[in-house]
Amino acid sequence: MIRLDRPLVAAVSYPPDNLIKRNMGARVEDKELENRDATLNGSHFFWQKAQLIDRRTSTRYARVLLRGLELPCDVEVGQFVLVRYSDDPCLPRAFSVMSGSDLGLELFIKTEGRVREKFAAAPMGTVFEVRGPYGTPYASKINFNRKYVLVGGGSGAAPLLHFRRKYPHLVAGEVYGFRTEDACDLLNEVDLTVESTTGLRAHEKLQSVWRPGMGIIACGPEAMLRLLAQQYRQEPDVYVSLEARIGCGIGTCLGCSIQTSTGMQRICKEGPLFALEELPWLT
Repeated sequence: MIRLDRPLVAAVSYPPDNLIKRNMGARVEDKELENRDATLNGSHFFWQKAQLIDRRTSTRYARVLLRGLELPCDVEVGQFVLVRYSDDPCLPRAFSVMSGSDLGLELFIKTEGRVREKFAAAPMGTVFEVRGPYGTPYASKINFNRKYVLVGGGSGAAPLLHFRRKYPHLVAGEVYGFRTEDACDLLNEVDLTVESTTGLRAHEKLQSVWRPGMGIIACGPEAMLRLLAQQYRQEPDVYVSLEARIGCGIGTCLGCSIQTSTGMQRICKEGPLFALEELPWLT
């Protein structure tokens, strides 16, 4: 007979739930009721069927149009939707909305990754599932007494093209940067700054467009945003729209939380747009 003087597995003492929540950030406790309401009562919480009805593609990008009876048509500038392919178990992907109307949801995306590749290759009529829209609209964050230069990098151009359509009177200039000419035919309504032909990247082109007194709204790869932050951090009304892997979309999972000057905030809920002064780590 074997005598056990102590348990095979030592007992683990967990801190109380409220302490765990405090350690994760003071904002978590404040969001519990809000998150529960979003889950139970949110009109945009449930997955809606949407058909692929139009698509234009290039080597690295696609411009697609989704239509469905229950799809939201009241998408505000800066909001995003989660999209998944009905027969694929992979996690949904978040896409900024390029335009939303009775005609459907228009997205401009990179064709990399399983859901993105499906957009590029699926036949017309393929059914996707869409949930949203989510995120705080840009209009809730920006100063409407200023005009802005819009700076987009790659697929980060999508919400800015939505902005220029809805608020043309607030646009002082535009810079959309791409490494190659790959997207030129897809975004022929605007001039693109193509690094392979001009030798300029978006933040470099911005120097010839921006003037003192103008604000900036930028969306694109983090590397581009860091370069922009190094040069324009001291200017007023400079905003950056952050990209992240979104899990739930309603702020419950906290997977997209970031540190800001006012504490932890969630890209999917308080974002995606933040004033540059809120992000001291973006340098």
